[in-house]
Amino acid sequence: MGIVPFYRVELHSHCQGDPIDSHLGHTIFEHIDQAKAVGLDAIAVTWHQKVCDNPDAFDYARDRGILLIPGMEADLNRRHLVVLNLKPGDLPGDTTWDEVRALRKRKPEVFMLAPHPFYPHPSCLGREMNDHIDCIDAVEWCMLHVNWLPGRVNPNLRVARWAHQYNKPVVACSDSHSLNTIGKNASTVEADALTPEALFAGIRAGRVAFHRRSLDFIPFMYEAGRAIVSQPRTVGRWVKKALRARPV
Repeated sequence: MGIVPFYRVELHSHCQGDPIDSHLGHTIFEHIDQAKAVGLDAIAVTWHQKVCDNPDAFDYARDRGILLIPGMEADLNRRHLVVLNLKPGDLPGDTTWDEVRALRKRKPEVFMLAPHPFYPHPSCLGREMNDHIDCIDAVEWCMLHVNWLPGRVNPNLRVARWAHQYNKPVVACSDSHSLNTIGKNASTVEADALTPEALFAGIRAGRVAFHRRSLDFIPFMYEAGRAIVSQPRTVGRWVKKALRARPV
């Protein structure tokens, strides 16, 4: 029996072209170059509410030995779900669980990843995942993680407990918003080939591993701040909501 190869993958990241993360400083081609430089075999660029569909980028990645997986970070009533291996038009950016289920039935090759699900942010799915187990293939161990949080509130440790309870794999992702964080939190997948279908089969079978890296406090605050300010629409909604909530 032959040895099954391992591939280093990053399945949740952002670059210029994202309609929501509109202040990012690097192009998709720089993103691919950085992925190659840090030893990634496959990456998914997951623009918010829009499928990454730049044909030149897919050719550029292929020429450099990188598998670029089309993806989108979809909104389900402003809660995020990363959907991979889909095409433009397969799923609206503002979607519903019923539409997600219909896509899974129509295209079983797609992959659903719950990003940063237990972080204290309105975009995180949290316990809503409990009602939609059939729509979740894996949950994310997010890069924005520090050791000093107690286990009962540590968002990533809550992910690990949830995944164990519901028998779902955990995948490390960077949710990168800058070049220097690409590949900082990646996973190694045992798969028969470097294709989306083979990688997803390996993950679903639990053949995925990663190092539980934590950021020091200052880098943690820096990257968290970048993720927030890159979404001016989200910040604007927070401000308006806070102002409406103030007593007269």
